[in-house]
Amino acid sequence: MLLLGLLILSGTASVMGQTAPTGKSGPAIQVPGEKAAPPTKTNDEHPWSIAEQLPGTASPRDVVEPEQLDSPRSLMWSLARTLDAYREALIAGGRTYSTYEHLDWIQYRLAQCFDLSDVAPEFQLATATDAAVLLRGILLRVPMADWDTIPDAKMISDMPLDQRPTRFRFKNVPIELIQLESGDRSGEWVISQETREMASDAYKRMAHLDPIGGTLGKSLHRLHFFEPGWLIPSALVNNLPIWTGHEVFGQAIWQWTTTFIAILIVGGGLVLVFVIMRRTLKRPITLTGRIVHFLYLVLTGCGAAAFVDFLQYHVFLNGMVLEIFIFAGSTIMMFAFMLAILSLGVIAAEMVIASPRIGPRSLDAALIRVAGRSISIILAAFVFFKILAQLGFSASTLLAGAGVTGLAIALAAQDTLKNFFASLTLLLERPFREGDWVRIGEDVGSVESIGLRSTCMRISDGNLIYMPNELVAHGRLENISRRPHIRCEISISVTYATTPIQMKRAVEIIRKILDEKTTAPFEFEPRVHFADFGDSALLINCTYWDITTHYSQSLAISHDVNLAILEQFTAENIDFAFPTMTINGIYNAFLPGLESSEAPTP
Repeated sequence: MLLLGLLILSGTASVMGQTAPTGKSGPAIQVPGEKAAPPTKTNDEHPWSIAEQLPGTASPRDVVEPEQLDSPRSLMWSLARTLDAYREALIAGGRTYSTYEHLDWIQYRLAQCFDLSDVAPEFQLATATDAAVLLRGILLRVPMADWDTIPDAKMISDMPLDQRPTRFRFKNVPIELIQLESGDRSGEWVISQETREMASDAYKRMAHLDPIGGTLGKSLHRLHFFEPGWLIPSALVNNLPIWTGHEVFGQAIWQWTTTFIAILIVGGGLVLVFVIMRRTLKRPITLTGRIVHFLYLVLTGCGAAAFVDFLQYHVFLNGMVLEIFIFAGSTIMMFAFMLAILSLGVIAAEMVIASPRIGPRSLDAALIRVAGRSISIILAAFVFFKILAQLGFSASTLLAGAGVTGLAIALAAQDTLKNFFASLTLLLERPFREGDWVRIGEDVGSVESIGLRSTCMRISDGNLIYMPNELVAHGRLENISRRPHIRCEISISVTYATTPIQMKRAVEIIRKILDEKTTAPFEFEPRVHFADFGDSALLINCTYWDITTHYSQSLAISHDVNLAILEQFTAENIDFAFPTMTINGIYNAFLPGLESSEAPTP
């Protein structure tokens, strides 16, 4: 319907512009089957001229402050006054650093006149300002109803409750006003979403018509869409060849050229810094290297943000093209800042661990690393949701999607989650620390690191093995390094030919050797006893302790003890036993008639 109205309106305005360009009224060519067009207003009588010709107030913010949005008339009046203030601000000061805040305030007031519920917060000011300027260009080229004919708050309140309008359409202008029914702005009148979306096409159909109203002077359309920001000299753009002002996808050629130059400068600079950084940083990465990586990620995020700001407030791209660049730049900025936050968590943890009070391989260090990573993940997630919300993704939708996605991930990654919580159990209970010698199941080795998913252990042959934390936390775990001492048990076998005197002497020798070669804890004395009569030997059991906790030292002590026992037993002629078997009467048992049959006859 709006498109049909635009076509009719364009034709009607064209006819009126040709038949009665001046004067209060003139003959109008009536198309058969259509109603006669209303008389064309002169510039002074046009409602938009009446609004724009009023003097501004002393305070700039009073000028752009919408008086009220409680009726269609107050809405259109506020739009007209705010757009006139915007035009005067651009003419007077241009887009400079000093006028940036004032222009931003005006754009915010223009945004109040539109229904922007379907527009992301990041795009609302630009979208509303573009649509407002385009609608102004339309209104200046067509006849518009007098202000008195547009309903105000009193006219609406005087109507019966069931007849009060919630929508208002102008007869000769493709603008629809609606009343908001919910939310914080319930009851206010705004320009509809459909009108805002059709503004660009409607302006293109009427741009060839001469304005019949409004303040004379520089065109607000040109000032807004083609006047650069303060980083780009306005004189340079105005002195460019005419062909650079031709539009491609709604943007001037000079705007496209400037955009691509900005991409080359920002992108090329970041790539160059990355190459230099990769060539100069040492491997493996050190704390200094992590700091450099962090600064590079911050530089990338700030570069992407500056690039988006440059396109939006200096090159002044508009429409879908601007939204694409903003979305791409914001995405790069989001991931750069997220990675920077994750890197900052690691850097902070390593700086805390570097203090003399915390050992770099202690369990406290592992706990600090996990805490730093966990906090940085939470902060990165906050930045992720915050930027996505600015790009138009609803927080509730994101959280709902995150909940569904989280449930799916939880079901698909149960083992990973089990290992993560098991790692927290290990870090809180602290059954071992990095560098401890442990036995986990059948594997024995030293702990290299404790991660969020697995524990790395170096076994005796030098290989690294990674054991899932769930297995480590819920399986049998033996911390060898935490033993207060080492106990050793040996069993010595001597032959049955050993006499009681030799047995007593053997026990004495072993006890003396243990007293000399070992350093037992105070409460543990060596135990040496004639323990048992074995199948082929007499058994002497020995149990002794040593205060050392190092496995290699315990092996050396065992070596000295065993060698001394061998030397002493050899000197005392005490023979060590080995498995033997004595078999008697084999012939009598298995061949009872052999002896009588082979005996010689007397």
